[in-house]
Amino acid sequence: MEGDDLICNFKKCRKRLTDIAYVTACSHVFCDEDGTREFNRAKNCPACKTNLDKKFEIVRNNLQPSEQYKSMILAGLKPDMINEIASRALAFWMYQSHQEKTYHEFQSNKERERASQLEQYYEQLVSRTNSELTSLKSQIENTKKENGETKKKYSEVSDKLMEKNRQHQKLQSMYDSLRRKYISISSFETVGVQKTPNCAFNVPNMASGDMRGASHVQGTMQRGRASSFLESFISPPQGFQFNPQQAMLDQPANRVHDEFSVGLGTPRR
Repeated sequence: MEGDDLICNFKKCRKRLTDIAYVTACSHVFCDEDGTREFNRAKNCPACKTNLDKKFEIVRNNLQPSEQYKSMILAGLKPDMINEIASRALAFWMYQSHQEKTYHEFQSNKERERASQLEQYYEQLVSRTNSELTSLKSQIENTKKENGETKKKYSEVSDKLMEKNRQHQKLQSMYDSLRRKYISISSFETVGVQKTPNCAFNVPNMASGDMRGASHVQGTMQRGRASSFLESFISPPQGFQFNPQQAMLDQPANRVHDEFSVGLGTPRR
């Protein structure tokens, strides 16, 4: 035993004994606190449950006796008696040493078993973790491949989308150009249709061969088509219908009305 000190045999105590101790006939020893409490409750050994109801089967000893006690405790006894007492005391000490050694061996074996179980557990845990890591690495590689394929597909789709956008812009510009042309032609035709009846007031006498009046009428029609300002002044009266033959009959022979009153919108007589 470490330091040649006895250890309290009470399982929950296990402290070193240096002052007062209870010693039993069954070769167990207890500290003063545990011995007083347990033996006042029952005369049974707390370690082995042996009945200790006889005298001197439980002794409260001072482990640090005085010099006078040492001188007088064995005084007057025969040498063989002294040897017998000493041998019994040594046997008690050897039993306590063996018991302490057995206890430590038991604790050591228990700890080794626990360490072995923990080692097996952690080996299994490491093996399982390694397999999981291998699986995760495989998943990462597959994910990288899928990511690369996805990027490639995205690039292809992006290029196709850009090409479609360019085609769309081209078609849109063509559509806008055609639309502007169509609007211009429609506006031109509409203006031409609206200006044609106004010519009834200045229809030249083609029979007389007066080409000057015809040229003047043609120029007036062109100006009427080009100018939106004149449209509000030379538009025909409501309900007016143009009749070229009647206009030719109503005009005096060899007379061409080649001027218009822009302010009034009526032919000048």
